[in-house]
Amino acid sequence: MASKRSRPIVKIASALQPILDRLDIEGEYGLGRLIRAWPEIAGETIARRTEVASLRYHTAVIKVSGAMWIQELTLMKAQILARVRETVGDDIVRDLRFIAGRLSRRNPPKLRTVPRQVRYAIELPPIRNPELKQAFERLIEAWGRSER
Repeated sequence: MASKRSRPIVKIASALQPILDRLDIEGEYGLGRLIRAWPEIAGETIARRTEVASLRYHTAVIKVSGAMWIQELTLMKAQILARVRETVGDDIVRDLRFIAGRLSRRNPPKLRTVPRQVRYAIELPPIRNPELKQAFERLIEAWGRSER
């Protein structure tokens, strides 16, 4: 008869994390964690206009789409840094540096969509092509949601 295990189940991430920390001399794993967590840390509005460029000597370099945003983010630096430390860890990022640059958007942040009600209902004449009919329906729906 097989005996039951007396040890509790451990998540693989928590089991491998100490090993990864010892192997991560250059801080590359910390950069990956920061990049993945950045949309959550920064929030939807800021994440659209920024991206993590690099992590050098415990300073995260954040690429920003414009000078006005650099000024705003510099004023919010303490709050953002507190969220970074809370999410990624105290020792990985100690400072933030904002620089102007073109955003690559290879991996755009996953942002939530806000459903809106259609303001106007329009009846379409019969259209035989289902793709064309669907395209017109989407166009009319978008027009109905737009501000006037």
